[in-house]
Order: sequence, then C-alpha cells, then structure tokens
Amino acid sequence: IGKRPKGFSLTTIFAMTSTTAGLEKVRQQDATNSNVEKEWMQALDETEATLRETFASGRTKSLEWRVSQLKALEEMFLKEQDKIADALKADLNRPLYESIVADVGASVAEVRFCLSNLTAWMESESVTTPMLMQMGSSRIDRVPKGVVFVMGAWNFPVNLSIGPCIGAIAAGNCVVLKPSEVAPACAKLMQEMCSQYLDRSAFRVVLGNVPHATELLNRRWDHIFYTGNAATARIVMTAAAKHLCPVTLELGGKSPCIVDRGLSASQLRTAANRIVSTGLFVNAGQICVSPDYVLVHQDAEKEVCEALKEAVARMYPKGSSPQALSRIVNERHFDRLKHLVESAGGDVICGGVGEGSGADRSKCFLPPTIISRPNLSSPAMAEELFGPVMLVQPVEDLPQAIEFVNSRDTPLALYVFSPDKARAETVVKGTNSGGVLVNDTLLHLANPFLPFGGSGPSGMGSYHGKFGFDEFSHRRAVMSRSLFPDIDRYPPYDNAKLSLIKRVQLGPLVPPGVKMAGAAIAAAAGAAFFRSRL
Repeated sequence: IGKRPKGFSLTTIFAMTSTTAGLEKVRQQDATNSNVEKEWMQALDETEATLRETFASGRTKSLEWRVSQLKALEEMFLKEQDKIADALKADLNRPLYESIVADVGASVAEVRFCLSNLTAWMESESVTTPMLMQMGSSRIDRVPKGVVFVMGAWNFPVNLSIGPCIGAIAAGNCVVLKPSEVAPACAKLMQEMCSQYLDRSAFRVVLGNVPHATELLNRRWDHIFYTGNAATARIVMTAAAKHLCPVTLELGGKSPCIVDRGLSASQLRTAANRIVSTGLFVNAGQICVSPDYVLVHQDAEKEVCEALKEAVARMYPKGSSPQALSRIVNERHFDRLKHLVESAGGDVICGGVGEGSGADRSKCFLPPTIISRPNLSSPAMAEELFGPVMLVQPVEDLPQAIEFVNSRDTPLALYVFSPDKARAETVVKGTNSGGVLVNDTLLHLANPFLPFGGSGPSGMGSYHGKFGFDEFSHRRAVMSRSLFPDIDRYPPYDNAKLSLIKRVQLGPLVPPGVKMAGAAIAAAAGAAFFRSRL
C-alpha cells in the first residue's frame, strides 16, 4: 500500500496466505499502481468512518434493523444462488449439489434460525439480586460490540465469509468483511451482492490481497473473526493485542476418526461411506473438520481398509471424469499435497500421485487417496492434510487410540464409530476436541443448537445459532437500587460498623444460640398447633 505496513515483516505478511505453517512460500510482488493503492486506502478510511458513524447513531441496535438485514441476506441467497454456484464452480469446480448444500442452504438455514429466535435472544436476562443488596434488581443485557472485522476463508468462501456476519448482524454490529483472495470469483461476487442487498452504511466488503489484509489488521476494530490456519491466527492475535481487541479464531488441525471393532458388515459400509464422503469427496476434502486420519482397532484393520476402498470406488467409479468432483484450489496447494503423499510412506490403498493415478497438476486434480500405515514421523502425520488424502493407522485398543489423540494438538473435530455406546462414550470422555460426532461425520456443524469452535490450537470462541449472537455481543451487567433505605457503610469507620460487616460478610449473621432458640420456639409452636387440632 505504497509502503510496508508497520508491525510485520514481509516474511510474516506473506506467510498469511499459507494453509499449512512453514510449507508455502509466496512470491513477493511489487506494489501495484500507486494511484490505485491510494484510492484503496481512501476507500478504507471512508468505510471505517461511515461504519463508526452508523454504529454511533444507534440504528443497528434496533430489532427492526437487524431483521431487515437478515431478511435481505435470505433474499440474496435465494435470488442469487445460481451466481453463487457459478462462482464456486470457477474457484473450486464445486458440484452444484455441494454448492447448494454447503454454501447456499447452510447460510439460509442460519439466517432463518436467527430470524425465528432473535426477539428472545435480545431480551434482557433477569438474574438474582442477593438479599443484602435489596432493594434492587439485576439483569444482563446483550449489547453489540461495535464495528467488527471478519476475515473469510477460501475453502467454503461464501458460507465461511457470510456465516460469521449473520451472527454479527443479528447482534447489532456493523461489519467489514474481507473475503479470501484465493477464491477471487466468490470474493468479487460477495462484494457485488452485499453492496446490492445490504445496508452499505453498516456493511462493507473489502477486497485485496495480503498487504491489504495486513493494513486492515493494523486498524482498530471492536472484534475480529478469523477463519483459517494457525500461522495466520498468530498474526491476527498479535495485531489484535495492540488494540486489546477480542478475537474469534476458527482454525483446524488434524481431526481424528476412531473406528472400533465389532461393526457389522452393514454398519461398516455406512461408516465407510460417511468417513470417505467427508474426508475425500466433499470439496475435495478441503474442510477444516475433515477426517484427517483413521485410527482403527487392529482386529478390524483389514475389513476397514477394504470398506474404505470400496466406498471410494462407489463414489468415484472407474472411468469417471475428474470434472465431477471439486478440485484443489490452486497449483500451490496441489504441490503441497503431492509432497505429503510422496513422503508419507506406508501403502497406497487407492489414488495416489504416481503415473496412472489420475493426478493432474494442470487441472489441480488429486484423486481420492488412502494411505495405510504411514510413517508416523512423516509430514503427512504432522500437518493438516486439507485435501482428498486420508491416512489409516491400526491401534491395539481404544485406550491406545485415546492416548494417540491426546499426544497431539487438540483437534477441531473428533469422530468415533462404534456399535457400543459405552465404548464410544469412553472415547468422548477420555479426549478433548472442539466438537465430537459419534457414528457420523460433519453433521454436528449443521445443528444450530450446538456451538462450532475449537479448543487451544484448533481455535477459540464459537458461533452458529445463538452462540454466534453471543460471540458478537457484550454481556453487560445492569443493576438498579432504591435510594431508600440506606445502610451506613461510609467513613468514618468504627467498631460497630466493623462488627456488622464481619457478621454480614463472614458470618454467622445470626448467632448460634439465637438460631437454636429460634428453632426450639418454632418446634414448640408447631407442636402446640397440632395438639390444638386433635
């Protein structure tokens, strides 16, 4: 933007575009035309000033404004679903079915859920006022934070960009959205659609690449919401710390899938379908909660590997066109995945990157790939795969599987397939993760009554449904008291005040002797009452 933004080196800045820390190198580019960059900065200044002014006016706090914007989003998704599908096709070769389900349908469902519950969410929450603080009342108000900055992701470029904005708008905030430049068709379309459908004085979409994102991070926001990788998340937190700005980080990691022994043939077929579809097919496995590796009980290793292979064959029959599946987002990520597969070791059960596998760098296509018994010290077992690659590793028993999971960073999701509820619950209780799903994959994200978020290295904060509303709201404590009566608690302090405050705060307020006498009197009165009724 004319000069290097303060606070980050160029090496740090360009690391922001990587999906896996330390693996990608981005070529430094000369600044574009200085007049264009000057115009971009001026536009950003105007955007920030306008949104600050709008929020200060209080207009976004009303139920009417929030409802109007949510309905506008619903209309946008319904009317522009064909354009959205076309943009997803251009960026990711996304099949229409996946576009409708994951980006359009999921977003509409989130909007409608917010519309159905927003009035109740906005109501003040009455809480108890302790006896010693009477006469008084207490409540919690959920108030909007202000102007929030949302950094979208490229893998589900519409849903993961607009999705957080739904919660932010429902909470009454103004929003600046920066979509990922890695999905340019979707980014440009979102700018056009949001400008047409939403209140431009309260919602803006800002396009740009890494230096632009860096400049945006250098600004003061009231909340930052970032979806992406841990390397960039550290940069986001560093920038936010300068302004003591709260952040939500939706990251990822290596989400494990544990397959227990004892599944029947039909159960194993269903499990394989659910594991493979999410891990290898939907968006070419480019999902933050995709099953990254499978830990299978050694007694069932052969059957599970065969079932996974058969599931791939059913979903991608021999002779199928790669055009029927989503592709890797770009050649850089294709090269990253190719390296991970080549260095993984183990046995390639299906797919792969060798000659005859169907892998094609020019088309960014990598066939669904399963590797059995990989080298546990390989990069593939250390880094998030984020592609149509899955690893299978046998374990002796469930305790060893639990130990394996716990020895690594906390994942965003954990999947357990078991015919026994008690054994599945053993895994749930013995591990930690952002979320857990038993006997299925991915669907816990679609439940608006569940929070979606990570823990530790897989993220912080959560959203979806009311959790998104709360994430973008400040829980404000409100207490009101009467001016009468007034207890003397003011200086100068004396022994009488000290004695009273000790009894009030430290107890006992009522001396034991008085309490025992009171109990005896109450008992005698009760006995007399019952005798009088005889």
